[in-house]
Amino acid sequence: MAMDKINGSPLLRQGALDNSRQNERVDADKSAAAQAGVAPAVNDPARGDTAEISATAHRLMELRQAVEVGRDAMTALPEIREDKVAAARARLEAGHYDSQAVRDKVADGIAGVIRGMESL
Repeated sequence: MAMDKINGSPLLRQGALDNSRQNERVDADKSAAAQAGVAPAVNDPARGDTAEISATAHRLMELRQAVEVGRDAMTALPEIREDKVAAARARLEAGHYDSQAVRDKVADGIAGVIRGMESL
């Protein structure tokens, strides 16, 4: 294998290529963080070790917070919703659930669940 007089050995060229790719990824993460409104960490050797959190990690943290807010909202709801129970009782007494349309809808729902289980 011929030696490159400018870049040195093939291993050095590969190392330079890897460093270039890593720098491109860092620049892309910084750009994404800037677009998301997140200030990038400053690499100041005098301050000690630093770390940068990628835009993807920031997004995952935001999603986790949204899930936690949703869970809190669900726990705030009463376990039994009296208005829904009353509406279901009224429909039951009126014979709503004895109709063919309701039977077909329930059968379609069960068939969908079974199809979903078959695909597992």
